[in-house]
Amino acid sequence: ATEPEWHPAVTSYTWHHMLGRIGALARRSAMYTQSRSFGIEIKQVARMASTKVDSEEAAEAIDDIIIGKGLQRLKEIKGFAGIERYFCKEHFDYKVVVTFQGLDNFKKYMESHEKDMEDKFVEAASHSTDKGFEFQNFVSSKFGSFGGGQAFRALSVDDFTAF
Repeated sequence: ATEPEWHPAVTSYTWHHMLGRIGALARRSAMYTQSRSFGIEIKQVARMASTKVDSEEAAEAIDDIIIGKGLQRLKEIKGFAGIERYFCKEHFDYKVVVTFQGLDNFKKYMESHEKDMEDKFVEAASHSTDKGFEFQNFVSSKFGSFGGGQAFRALSVDDFTAF
């Protein structure tokens, strides 16, 4: 068998083609690395307290204690972004979420002001079937808007859970 004759145009094309493919892969890899997020940005931090109750009246009593007595104090804390209450009328789950702008404001709340709210949660626990609250912290982000934002437009009109 004889060796194929070396031809500069073919070799040059093959070499440049191979380098071009490697370059394209490197560029795609660089774009992926540059656009890839290395974590969820912390713009807001939320502290959720949850418990079970046996009636709507018990949920309202907890509202009176935590929101009624605590909201004014929370409004005075730097970075306080809001408080939300969630109540499931079917399963009698009660949740209250206090949100702060930024991790530093949340840390300051936990270091000094959370103790101010602790007595309110102890008092409110007497209205829960669990006789206490479970606490959990979250990075908080809001998407869309109330009453028909982008998140709602993305849902099908056939989806009864969207409304």
